[in-house]
Amino acid sequence: MSSFYQLNLALFAAGNAYLLYRQYKREQKPSASAPPPTAAASASGDDDSDRDVEIDGSSAVAASKEAVRKFQWDFFLVYALAVAADWLQGPHIYAIYKYEKQIPEKTVAALYAAGFISGAISASFAGELADRHGRRLACLVYCGMYVVTCLTMFSDNLAVLFVGRLAGGVSTTLLFSVFEAWMITEYHSRGLAASQLKLSGVFGYMTTLSCVVAIVSGVVGDVLVGYLGGRVWPFVASIGCSLGAAWFIVKTWRENFGTKSITPNTLRDVRSGITTILSDSRIFSLGITSCFFEGAMYLFIFFWSAALKSARVGSGGPLADQDLPYGLIFSCFMCAMMGGSAFFGLFSANHNRESAAYVLMSVTLLASACLSAAVVLENEMGVFWALCAIEASIGAYFPSMALLKSEVVEDGVRGRVYSILRFPLNVFVVVVHSLDQEGDEHRNRVFMMLAALLMVAFFVVKRNLGPASK
Repeated sequence: MSSFYQLNLALFAAGNAYLLYRQYKREQKPSASAPPPTAAASASGDDDSDRDVEIDGSSAVAASKEAVRKFQWDFFLVYALAVAADWLQGPHIYAIYKYEKQIPEKTVAALYAAGFISGAISASFAGELADRHGRRLACLVYCGMYVVTCLTMFSDNLAVLFVGRLAGGVSTTLLFSVFEAWMITEYHSRGLAASQLKLSGVFGYMTTLSCVVAIVSGVVGDVLVGYLGGRVWPFVASIGCSLGAAWFIVKTWRENFGTKSITPNTLRDVRSGITTILSDSRIFSLGITSCFFEGAMYLFIFFWSAALKSARVGSGGPLADQDLPYGLIFSCFMCAMMGGSAFFGLFSANHNRESAAYVLMSVTLLASACLSAAVVLENEMGVFWALCAIEASIGAYFPSMALLKSEVVEDGVRGRVYSILRFPLNVFVVVVHSLDQEGDEHRNRVFMMLAALLMVAFFVVKRNLGPASK
């Protein structure tokens, strides 16, 4: 059966290579919006003027390309290191708690819950502090917090481990809010909106890059565990990535801020962020969608291995007692997610608020249908393909959601609104995890509940952001 997963991985990799090649070729074409540099001079009939305009036009294009390259290098290098710090240690947290430190299952669940609770609490103020004191500084705080998180894994003291999970929850909030807030402001301040690099394209690259880093990090983490012994080594590598990201931030990033209050008041500013969300139906609908969709994503991560294992055992046959090739399946999922992101990026030049809303509605509907299919299907291959479709929808979800948030959230309050939007997500995941029970019946109920909530999100987006909302 592992040959089935190997074949799917090869097909996914080939499909991604094709999509990325198409995207690269499209970007090499000259922008249709830029007039030929000699057009104005031809009308004048002056040869010298023609040459001057042509030189000036070429210089402007070169300067624009150089600005785009510098922006991409400055941001994507740091972002790759930041998400690598997250991906390197993520797959090994449960294993090091459960198998190396011999921590009971209920205590492991409590450690995980501590991370989500910490994320929920920090979501209420982290973005606001970033807007006030600087998004660049907040990104440096992320790097420092992740170093603390990884260092605690060297201890067997339960209190220290809880401190690590609390720091990890804050880090996750910062990773998914302040980096994006810094990037959007920097993109506009460098005047890149007039270049060939579209903001929707940047969001697509972010998701694609995260998928590539995830695949590489999974392999590197397994190699470190296999050759050096002990699951603590991926955390050491994560510390290195965090420190590297911090070094490049200090060297290459400049600070940017949101709207600064004349008399700073954290509680008042948090209330202001909540009021902004509740008073704008577009932002509120994105908040509901991110809560349900990303909550479904986190719960999917928790349940997918059990869903596939149950399908294999339920089908009987000679493979029923064999373990699943989890590494191969994880790589397939990451390739599927990367394919969804690459597909979005291929058409990013034409994306606007309306088309991004259409993509968001489509992937929400697809994820809902596939979660239901994962319950109904009993064949291992069918369940696997349904789960891959969910991952592909996740790949297209992130850039479309990011584009919509960049369009409807004002820059001055971007950090605080982005982080507050993560509060209900963390609460939702904690509540669902607190109801965990053993067995397929509970997992199927969770999947069907998530499918129903995604349908609610679909109609909310359709009403407030779709064509009918105009």
